[in-house]
Amino acid sequence: MIGNRYSHGAKGHTILEQGDINRQTLQLEVTLWLVCRPDGTELGSYATLAEAQHAIERLESGSSLA
Repeated sequence: MIGNRYSHGAKGHTILEQGDINRQTLQLEVTLWLVCRPDGTELGSYATLAEAQHAIERLESGSSLA
């Protein structure tokens, strides 16, 4: 399930929360963060929000995501 979306960087990239609903609390338990281009194409998934933000910063500076 997809949760919140965060804009990051200056070129329109987004970070999407992905996870599962906890049946006890009915809250989303985020398992990873997806980095997407402005057109919605997924570029990669990361274990933390900070890693996803850093990936976008590297991408926008001209570095690869690898």
